[in-house]
Amino acid sequence: MAQLSLWLLGSFRVTLDGEPVTDFATHNARALLAYLSVESDRPHRRDALAGLLWPHDSRKNALRSLRQALYQLRQAIGDRDGTELTGVEQEPSGLFLLVSRHTIQFNAQSDHWLDVATFSGLAEECRRHRHRRRGACLPCLRRMRDMVALYQGEFLEHFSGGDSRLFEEWVMLEREWLHREAMEALICLADYHERRGDVDRARRYARRQVEMEPWREEAHRQLMRLLALDGQRSAALAQYKACRQALAQEL
Repeated sequence: MAQLSLWLLGSFRVTLDGEPVTDFATHNARALLAYLSVESDRPHRRDALAGLLWPHDSRKNALRSLRQALYQLRQAIGDRDGTELTGVEQEPSGLFLLVSRHTIQFNAQSDHWLDVATFSGLAEECRRHRHRRRGACLPCLRRMRDMVALYQGEFLEHFSGGDSRLFEEWVMLEREWLHREAMEALICLADYHERRGDVDRARRYARRQVEMEPWREEAHRQLMRLLALDGQRSAALAQYKACRQALAQEL
C-alpha cells in the first residue's frame, strides 16, 4: 500500500509514495481531506460534512456535492472507489478513507503521515513529561526543536473555506492553537540558547518569533540584545526601529 503524506502547516501539500498529488478536481475535495485527516478520531456523518462544506445549499444538493467531492478525493489518493463498509470488523487497513452509507472517517491505521498529528503528538509529550522546568528539560527541548522544524507556516495558509463560515471557523481555531504551541516552543528555545551563550541559535529562534508576531515586543528586545552581544550594533539599532514601526502599525 502506498504511503500518503499530508502537509497542512503552511501551504496544503499531499504526496503519494513521494509523488505530488495535484489532481484534486475541486477545492472542496482538498478541504474534505484536510478536515477528515485532522479530525480522524471519529466517523463523521455525511449530513454534518455536507453542512460544513456546502452550508448554503439544500440538503439534497449538499449531499450530492459531498458524494462528488468524495469520489474526486478517492480518485486522487488512490482509494478503491465504491468500497463501503458494513461493519467495524470489515474495516480494510489498506484504505485511507472508511466510507459507509451514513459516515466517512479518515483511517488512522492506514499508512499515512500528517504533519499536524506529529506536531500535536510532540506538544502532548511535552505536557505529559515530568520535569522541573520545561525550558531546561533536554528531552522536551528536542521535541520543541522538532515542532519548530515542522511548523512551516500557519495551519492551511492561504487556504480559503469558500463560502463556508463554519469551515473557516474550524480552520481559525486549529490555526490559533497550533500558532500558540509553536510560539511557546520558540520562546523556550530562544531563552535556552541565550542562557547557554549560543547567540546564533537564540537569534534564529527570536527572529522567527518576530516574523510570526511582529507586535511581540519581548522578541524584538531579545533580538536586539542578541545582536548587540554579537557586536552587531547597527543591526541592533535597525531592529529597534523595526520594533517601533511594527508596534505603531499593529497596536
